[in-house]
Amino acid sequence: MEVEILTRLPVKSLMKFLCVSKTWSSLIRSQTFAASYYARSYETRSRFRVFVHGGAQRLLIFSGEEETFSSSLDANLDMTVPSVTLALGGSKCTSVHGFFGCCHGSNFTICNPSTGQIITFPCKGPYTSLGYDPVDDQFKALTLVPALYSNPSFIVHEVITLGGRGGRGVVSRSNVTSPTYCPMTKGLNINGFMYFGAWAPSHRTTPVFVCFDVRYERILSFITTPKDVLVCEAFSILIEYKGKLAVIVPRPSGDPCFDCFDLWILEDVTKHEWSKQTFELPLSLPFTAGMGKRMISQGTNKAGEIICIC
Repeated sequence: MEVEILTRLPVKSLMKFLCVSKTWSSLIRSQTFAASYYARSYETRSRFRVFVHGGAQRLLIFSGEEETFSSSLDANLDMTVPSVTLALGGSKCTSVHGFFGCCHGSNFTICNPSTGQIITFPCKGPYTSLGYDPVDDQFKALTLVPALYSNPSFIVHEVITLGGRGGRGVVSRSNVTSPTYCPMTKGLNINGFMYFGAWAPSHRTTPVFVCFDVRYERILSFITTPKDVLVCEAFSILIEYKGKLAVIVPRPSGDPCFDCFDLWILEDVTKHEWSKQTFELPLSLPFTAGMGKRMISQGTNKAGEIICIC
């Protein structure tokens, strides 16, 4: 009963309860309680981020409680991350298991909105994404090392392992090689695997999705795609849809806008089988060449609706 009550409290209240008794302190600091608390927070709260350009550039992270069958979302400002410099319309942050990862310049920043903790460390390339291993409860960042792109036979990735559920900084760095490819998108983490679009010499006709196993730190496979799934990062938005990899592909309506989009869903990772659904919008939205880089989507809410911020 105590655990059930404590998991419903905000982090600031839990920090105060650490001083109540040694028993409560031991309970709140335990790995079991931490896992239960983060699991509940992840399931009940939706978070999204807004980057503010201008003189005082900063990253704003909002959250809100969702009703199971409601499409509305009341947003609250969780935290502000100062001094984050991103290219206009370029890089965007990724959300993984309640944490946010953001690559800016030669640095990678990880934010924990629940505790307000921010960790920044150097990375070797702009194609850096945050991943999570649910088995070992561990966060890892994957970087494609740009200095070795020119090698015709393989490329090198740096795997950065973070300690203490991402809260203790970098604990190790290691290199992983794979057959060569050219990345097209940032990575998306789903159930312990990271996916990102790429061109691969072994698949010359259409782009592929590279599947990286976060726990075992290896490239698992190159997943073939229908030709309309991955056009380029400007037109393809990667999301998680009902626990599966999916891609939003807007369909321009002639003018610089679109009023419908295709949703491609990876139904079978092993067989590389995809399905497609087409959705019509109640109004036209602006469509520009950099839309895929600027549009933000974390997937669906509890009602099964796709949420996008353009």
